[in-house]
Amino acid sequence: MPMNRKKYPPDWKSIALAVKTNADWTCQECQRPCRRPNESWDEFKYRLAKKSKALYLECCEKKIRFVLTTAHLDHDTTNNAASNLKALCSVCHLRYDAKFHAANAAKTRAKRKRKPTSKKSFRSDKEGDKK
Repeated sequence: MPMNRKKYPPDWKSIALAVKTNADWTCQECQRPCRRPNESWDEFKYRLAKKSKALYLECCEKKIRFVLTTAHLDHDTTNNAASNLKALCSVCHLRYDAKFHAANAAKTRAKRKRKPTSKKSFRSDKEGDKK
């Protein structure tokens, strides 16, 4: 899910960079090394190859798995305490947020169902014709 930058403080980039740097650009969940800022893919692949052939091969196949993000553990973007932030690769971050995103999606669907609409959808018109 793309982040809504309006919900983050103006200095979010520097906060997130500090969290990632403190984690040495490694996911704090799965220990996957991630690409550093301004590091070319060739430099990154070389760094991975020195560490693990399996990681190198995975990097060549699925680059997105090597992007480091900063997660709010309580899902509150205004709580930027160090104890509430964790450096996670994109895969672990999505996995961590999955239940939270599902709950938000359920709330959104429930709101849409309660909201009265003035126009009938094409589908409901068709269903009305069957009766």
